Amino acid sequence: MIAHEMSYARRGGLSLLALFCIGWVLLVDCRVAVAAPPARPLTTGVSYVYDESVAAFEHVQRAGAKLVQTPLRWGDVIAPKRQPASWRPEDPADPNYDWAEYDLWVTRAVQAGLTPVLQVRGAPAWAQRCRFISYDAPCNPDPAALAAFTTAAVRRYSGHFGGLPRVRYWQGLNEPNLSLFFNPQFDEAGQPASPDLYRDLINAFYSAVKSVDPSNLVIAAGLGPIAVPPYTIGPMRFARELLCMRGLSLLPGDCHGGVHFDIFDVHPYTTGGPTHAGGMNDVQMGDLAKLQRLLRAADSAGRIKGAFRRTPLWVTELSWDSNPPDPGGLAMRIESRWTAEALHEAWKAGVSNFFWFSLRDFPPDPDRPFSMTLQSGLYFRGPTVAEDQPKDFLYAFRFPFVAYPVQKGISFWGRTPSSGRGRVTIQLRRRGRWHKAFVARANRYGIFSGVIGTGYGRHKRGAARGVFRKESALPFSMRPVKDFPQPPFG
Repeated sequence: MIAHEMSYARRGGLSLLALFCIGWVLLVDCRVAVAAPPARPLTTGVSYVYDESVAAFEHVQRAGAKLVQTPLRWGDVIAPKRQPASWRPEDPADPNYDWAEYDLWVTRAVQAGLTPVLQVRGAPAWAQRCRFISYDAPCNPDPAALAAFTTAAVRRYSGHFGGLPRVRYWQGLNEPNLSLFFNPQFDEAGQPASPDLYRDLINAFYSAVKSVDPSNLVIAAGLGPIAVPPYTIGPMRFARELLCMRGLSLLPGDCHGGVHFDIFDVHPYTTGGPTHAGGMNDVQMGDLAKLQRLLRAADSAGRIKGAFRRTPLWVTELSWDSNPPDPGGLAMRIESRWTAEALHEAWKAGVSNFFWFSLRDFPPDPDRPFSMTLQSGLYFRGPTVAEDQPKDFLYAFRFPFVAYPVQKGISFWGRTPSSGRGRVTIQLRRRGRWHKAFVARANRYGIFSGVIGTGYGRHKRGAARGVFRKESALPFSMRPVKDFPQPPFG
């Protein structure tokens, strides 16, 4: 799915660097080794962009994101509250549907040059087959009803209806391993119920999406990160049950004909930093590799029936609340570092698309302490979206760059703000000024990496940054920040 890679640094550039290093006595070891990074992209997006204003999509662009996601609220916005006696639920023009806000959202997202991702969310009460809890946490939704609505939605945004743009990426529900968003999680005997229920739902959803246009891509619902019995099934256990796997081995049978989706998704919120690992059935940022191993095993066994031989892994939600404004959030300096590191860790783990939750801070809830308000936005919330102000860590999301002292020098990695190829100058800070240390070349996905042979940073002092077309990444300190307990939402 992805092609070959980045050219090595030119010999002339290395010679110039060698001369430069000789003149800079603090760089005691001037050997430079630059390896071409693996040929895979890291495309960024912003999830849960509710606002359809032009300013909202301009802010997504400013963050360097290419994709934008919003929930398509089947249950409490678009579908009728009571099932009509006579209607055509697969017809996008049926008057019982209300698409108005989504028509505008999709149109403006595409006009802004962004790729929209629509997540079918929740279910109306009449489409739930057990005790109604809420629209957003459906109880055993009817796969046939989901398929009918999905068919209508995909037809509406097929590029061939009413002058509306096409949406190619479709996601079936949200966090079905959490009782906050899906029920029941367990059966009366205490055994997992939601994986089997969700398998039927995603298979019906897949069939509906592909029936309109086989080139559309289906994203399985993102899984919440942590096992909290009896409310949550850990994502590793949920994925194994969904795919009929025991560890990395197959359970007997064909898993009801397999599980149909093109892209797998997880929300690896951490209770610490970007390398923090959870329990056996959790998937926090430090656990992405074990999830990839499970997906590879399921791919090899033919349990996943999708468009790709190697199923892509996306992260459509990750964030930490920031301080300010959340007094329990991360200091902005640490959040800036952890944001760049999270992107690097995701890329290393083979994640191809990474979304931040969310664009702007949520408004305070008068019934809750301010510290309980979600303050993980890339922008401080202003009186209007147009008046929102960017947080410092937005620039680490836009232009991620990390640099670590290693035995052979400084190992660096980054991605250009445009995700485009070109020359990236690596600079090191000395006595309050920035000095050119090396010129790397970003590949066609904007990824660049390498090792600069130098003694700089050996004593955990100083900082490095990348510069691309006059835009600088945030300085990355040589002093590490150790993992420490930190709730993602403050």
